Amino acid sequence: MKKKTWHTLEALIGQDIHPEIRVGQYVVPNFVSNSVLIQLKTDEYLVISPGKALLTALPSEWSISTQLNDVKVHILMPNGYHYMGVSEWVDRFPNTTLYASERAMTPLLDKGVVSHRSQLLDARLLEGLLPEGYQVVIPPGHRAGDVWITKDSHLSDAERMEQDPVFWIICDSFLNYDRLSNQPIARLSQRLLDAAPGLKMSQVVKWFIINDRPQFKRWALNQLQSDKPQLLIPSHGEVKLDRQLPEQLTELIEARL
Repeated sequence: MKKKTWHTLEALIGQDIHPEIRVGQYVVPNFVSNSVLIQLKTDEYLVISPGKALLTALPSEWSISTQLNDVKVHILMPNGYHYMGVSEWVDRFPNTTLYASERAMTPLLDKGVVSHRSQLLDARLLEGLLPEGYQVVIPPGHRAGDVWITKDSHLSDAERMEQDPVFWIICDSFLNYDRLSNQPIARLSQRLLDAAPGLKMSQVVKWFIINDRPQFKRWALNQLQSDKPQLLIPSHGEVKLDRQLPEQLTELIEARL
């Protein structure tokens, strides 16, 4: 995926689905991260993990008002660590609202991302703004306070055959780097932490981000069986479309947790 550019899902996975979604990459120290941009209405957007570099590459085919005060931006920090770039987006778009999970609010306040807790809204409020079929999910057992966004996870098996693939937009729980990094420190870290290549659950996630592994494991396995996602949009790595994704994630969870 080319950095500093917003990509359609068609460009990333070869299927013309969910035109309201764009995915872009930005660099945090030593690692590549993803931002997800979802158009809600004309001049109204949800940005998940906003990357500073992606501000200059907003999709040209979308209506971005020349009067930036008229543009409504909702920024979701999908856990207590994904806040880099937020201040730059707020500076660019004055009409911005910030969201996080309840668990992530205190760490974000401690880091100075906001000066007062009232400046953060509960991420679950986004569900009333998202397109039809979208859901806000708060995985249990996460010290970091993860927030996921899912689409059409409530459909019956018969309905799934006629709809676009069920997707999960997740945070740090799973990674999907297609190769090891070219950056020496990142490459060494990925090897030591078993964080690449391919679909992975990093040792960092296992030991430091998930604080109740049995609880998260039970929940995630049940969620996989219920949702049967075929499309994964992670905060780190490549977008993955695979009919066998539920089985692959189940095997990964069983092996790692």
